[in-house]
Amino acid sequence: MNIIIGLIAALFFGMSKTGVPGLGILGVIVMLSVFNGQEKLSTGAVLPLLVIADSFAVFYYWRDADWKRIWFMLPSVFIGIVGGTFFLWCIDDYVFKVFLSVLVICLVLFELFRKLLRLTNVPKSPVFAWTMGFFAGFATQAGNAAGPVMSIYLAAQNMNKKDFMGTWAVFFFIINVTKLPLIAGLVPGLRMIDQSTIMLDLILLPGLIAGVLIGRRVFMLVPERYFVPMIMCLNLLVPIVILIH
Repeated sequence: MNIIIGLIAALFFGMSKTGVPGLGILGVIVMLSVFNGQEKLSTGAVLPLLVIADSFAVFYYWRDADWKRIWFMLPSVFIGIVGGTFFLWCIDDYVFKVFLSVLVICLVLFELFRKLLRLTNVPKSPVFAWTMGFFAGFATQAGNAAGPVMSIYLAAQNMNKKDFMGTWAVFFFIINVTKLPLIAGLVPGLRMIDQSTIMLDLILLPGLIAGVLIGRRVFMLVPERYFVPMIMCLNLLVPIVILIH
């Protein structure tokens, strides 16, 4: 049963990287079920899958990346990764699970209120970019949960779908590769990648590749005007899934 659940999560990861941003966090939540009682270990199992999917996404979309925006955010992202590393080192599995739930709910509510209050200048602010960069780094290190942060940030920039996916692909490839040594045991007491998680990833690899191919197809079929609304609707579903889970 856990293998089937893991394959579903891997499918979501693949689709999120090549065409349906927003499904990744659902994959993270699904993967928590595989590691019931040891939720933090899910971070180590998920990360190698994400790096593989990121590699496909970079192959497809790197030409459309907004490199200037990526480089501007990276310093605050790395600060967030350091903060997320310390957070993981200090908490237990239960707090980790609660944190993921609260974080995603808060991010979705923030974007809803921003739109309702018509705060159109906020996305153009350097403070906004650095703040979202920090939370992206923190969330990705604490639980591979930066997807909602970046999808909200990029949606607020009014990018077309090609620029969105190019920036998304390169950004996550950089930060996920950066995280690998930290999660693999560079930080004492924080080794979350071991033989068991690697074996699980190999078993789940077919689901990931299927998701990559399906996501690419969906990206090509979804009209430009529906792309960002589709992503935001997926983000709205996340709190519901978390509460049910």
